[in-house]
Amino acid sequence: MKPNGKSPVSSALSSARGDHGKSPVSSALSSACGDQVMLFRDVSLGPHEADLRFRLIHFWEARNPNSKTLIGQEMLLIDEEGTVIQGFVPAGRVGTYELASGSVYKLSNFFGSRNKAQYRVTDHSATITFAWNSKLSVIDNPPVAFHEDRFRFYSYEEFQANCDRKIDLYDYVGHMKMVNGHAITECMVLDGVDIAEMRHLCVHVQTHGGPVMKLYLWDHATSDFSKIQVVWRHSKRSFGHKQ
Repeated sequence: MKPNGKSPVSSALSSARGDHGKSPVSSALSSACGDQVMLFRDVSLGPHEADLRFRLIHFWEARNPNSKTLIGQEMLLIDEEGTVIQGFVPAGRVGTYELASGSVYKLSNFFGSRNKAQYRVTDHSATITFAWNSKLSVIDNPPVAFHEDRFRFYSYEEFQANCDRKIDLYDYVGHMKMVNGHAITECMVLDGVDIAEMRHLCVHVQTHGGPVMKLYLWDHATSDFSKIQVVWRHSKRSFGHKQ
């Protein structure tokens, strides 16, 4: 979904400063409703004194897998053109910003970091890193429409080709067969205590006409999965009563 108009500006940063001591924006800007913002497709490496406008799809904590030390907060963001980019809040600034999945925000001042080589969640070359002078505000009534989500689905062959390479994190759709070795039934109950201690789940998932693969869920994803199972059980019972 694109804005009604765009204001072309130079794609290179000038060394000269403006009257207010700010560098000119190095991109094409969205000028919807007179509010100029940088689009994700124009985000490059380095500091930016510009405004971004996006929907926060979801966010999660990034921790060292061994020491469990907090590294920062990872985010998945989508702009008005449907371009998706990863966001990152360093550990020292976690808790500074009030974040809510699904909300639309305006971010002023940020740093374009190089997208990591492992466990990527987007195809963009850059990551939007919150800097010391970053300002985040909620947009209650966005002037343009934003998609709620965007997925990257891959075939089993592509999964197999990239096995153990630790490059991309894929989105996956399939039929759940088993959870922690138990077949999924209406009476299945997940032990919350065991899940909290193990902090992970193993789900067997099968694509349409394809082989069964193991899907491991960790930390918050395990508790979210437990909630989904409760909703599924109640929904199935309600549906059964109607028949």
